[in-house]
Amino acid sequence: MGNATADPSSRQHEDGTTTTIVRIAVTGRYYDSAKSDFTDRKTEFVSVYTRRALARNVLASVKKGQPLVVTGRLGSSEWQADDGTQRHTLTLQAEAIGHDLTFGTTAFTRPMRADEVPDLNRDTGELLGTGTGDPDVAEELTGSSAEDSVLAGAS
Repeated sequence: MGNATADPSSRQHEDGTTTTIVRIAVTGRYYDSAKSDFTDRKTEFVSVYTRRALARNVLASVKKGQPLVVTGRLGSSEWQADDGTQRHTLTLQAEAIGHDLTFGTTAFTRPMRADEVPDLNRDTGELLGTGTGDPDVAEELTGSSAEDSVLAGAS
């Protein structure tokens, strides 16, 4: 659990998949019996990586400062900075992300499936009827491609 430190950023890969990264600040708390009060631990920053449909939904849903609950695989990365110091970061390959409802409310909206997108005239935007629609328009409106529909059916 933590708060988004910035709006998510997105990268498009050569294979057509999308990765979205959002950093969260996590501050644990504990009860200090000497003070008879709760005390904050050190704030840790975690880079959360998402792919495919989850990545697009995070990009559309998460904004800076929002409280999030994330599940996934925790890892770390180490590297040497330009000044020669050793650096590290915590990473999380997210399996699921949601808003922490302890601090507010949210409304869930399911994206349209590609087969629910109506046929549109690309020049005028006029609705031509229902059907399978133009795949490019469907991806633009739903945020999902035919690859995602196949992946969703497999799960």
